Amino acid sequence: MSASKDGLEPHFATKLVHFEAELLKAGIKVIMTQGYRSIAEQNALYAKGRTAPGNIVTNAPGGASWHNFRRAADYAFVIDGNVTWDGPWDKFGHIAQLCGLEWGGSWTKFRDKPHVQDTGGRTLGQMRKLKLN
Repeated sequence: MSASKDGLEPHFATKLVHFEAELLKAGIKVIMTQGYRSIAEQNALYAKGRTAPGNIVTNAPGGASWHNFRRAADYAFVIDGNVTWDGPWDKFGHIAQLCGLEWGGSWTKFRDKPHVQDTGGRTLGQMRKLKLN
């Protein structure tokens, strides 16, 4: 289940190391469950609850997620040696924001508490244009 920071944009990966250290200082142990996702992986997740069995887990099709651009990560908590999505999300989000990360739990349309990202000051449209050129 553990994802690697390999494959993530280097500046973002460095921010995640700092973020995880700050969480540990606060007594919060986490595990990264997802980092980079290919367009195909993102499309498969987007299909869940729409054209594939399961619950909707994302509102972003391939090319519309910061995971596709190596600038997003998802986390779960590790409590008593067990991986869980039940934990102190508000504290997690507060620390993420203090570390310069955007927290998906603060979004109004599709709250995604396990998600953090760093857009590098760009929009998805700008990023897609950069990657295509």
